[in-house]
Amino acid sequence: MIFPTEINLLDISAVILLVATFGLVVSRGFLNWVNAYRYQTIVLAGIVALIASVSNIWELYLVSALTLGIKAVIIPKILFYVTKKLDSPIKLEIDPYISLKLSVIISALLVAMSYFIFLYLDIKSNEIIQVFLPVSFALFFIGLFVIVSRRKALNQMVGLLTIENGLFLFAVSLTHGFSLIIEIGLMADILLGVIISSILLFRMSRTFDSIDIKNLESLRDD
Repeated sequence: MIFPTEINLLDISAVILLVATFGLVVSRGFLNWVNAYRYQTIVLAGIVALIASVSNIWELYLVSALTLGIKAVIIPKILFYVTKKLDSPIKLEIDPYISLKLSVIISALLVAMSYFIFLYLDIKSNEIIQVFLPVSFALFFIGLFVIVSRRKALNQMVGLLTIENGLFLFAVSLTHGFSLIIEIGLMADILLGVIISSILLFRMSRTFDSIDIKNLESLRDD
C-alpha cells in the first residue's frame, strides 16, 4: 500500500526529472550538456531508490547505487575528459538545426504527447506506473529529438544516453526491476558503449578538427 505522502514524493520526483531533462534541450555548451545528463541521472537514481522504498524490493537499492556510480559519476567523468581533449576550438552548439526556443516548445509538446499516449494504453497500472511510465516516454522522445535536432556528435551521444535513461525508467516502473545480474550487465554495456563512442569522437575531432556530424557526409567509398 502506498500512502499519500509517498504519492506526493513520486509526483515531485517525476517533475524534477522532467525539469532536469529540459536542461538538455536549453544547453548550448559541451560542459552544460554533460552536467544536464549528470543531474538527470542523479534524479533517476533517487527515483529508483524511492521505488525500492515503496515496493520493498531491496535489489532496487543496489540498482540505484549502480546507476549513481556508473551513470552519474563514471560516465560524466569520461565525457568531461573527452570535452577537454577535443581539438574542436568551438565548445558551443552555435547553429543547431532547430533553435533553442522552438526546441523547448517541441519538447513540451512531446511531454504532453507522452501523457496522451499513456492514457490510451491498456495497462493495469499502480501508482508507480501512473507517475513514471509517461515520464519514461517523455525521456525517450526528448532524447530522440535531441539526436535529430543537434549537429554536434557529443550532444547526440548525450541524447542517446537520455533515451537509455527513458528505457531504463520504463523497465523499472513497469516491472520494478530486472534480475540484478541483468542490471549489472546492462550497466557494463552502457559504460563500454560510452568508451567506444568517446574514442570515435577523438578520431573525428582529430580528422576534421570538428565534431559536427555534417563532416561525416564527406566519407564516401569512391
